[in-house]
Order: sequence, then structure tokens, then C-alpha cells
Amino acid sequence: MKHYLRQIPHYTVLFGILIAAAVAFALFSYDRVFQLIITIALAVSYVAWGLIHHHIHRDLYLRVVIEYIAVATLGLVIIFSIILRA
Repeated sequence: MKHYLRQIPHYTVLFGILIAAAVAFALFSYDRVFQLIITIALAVSYVAWGLIHHHIHRDLYLRVVIEYIAVATLGLVIIFSIILRA
């Protein structure tokens, strides 16, 4: 149980990043270009958070880096297609 309690600050930061991006996305709903910039910033922040998190826990490997980049890229493609379709 202690292991999970030590993870709470890390995931709180990630949750804060996601909430901030969602709020900014909603506040700037009138500006598609800025929404794209917010989406890119979210993807970069997600990858950076993952790299820092795994570096702290000493389990940062190339496959982990590739996985975070792949998930962020998938998210970018989905959000970009939704924004640019409308």
C-alpha cells in the first residue's frame, strides 16, 4: 500500500496537466489554431512527465520512451482530426 501512496504526487501532477489543458481547450473553443497549440503542449507535457516519472523510478528504457511518444502521437492525430474536420 505504501508503494501506491508514494505515486499520488506524480499522478496528481499528470492529472493537473490534463485538467489545465481541458480548461484551456474549453476557454479557447473559438480559436482552432490555439486549440491545436494546446494539444501539442499537452502531448509534449505528457511525454515529459512520463520520462521524468520513469527516470525517478529508474525504469526508463527506450521502449517506454517509444510508448509515451506513440500514445501522445495517437492523441495528437485524434484531436487534430476532430478539430480540423469541423
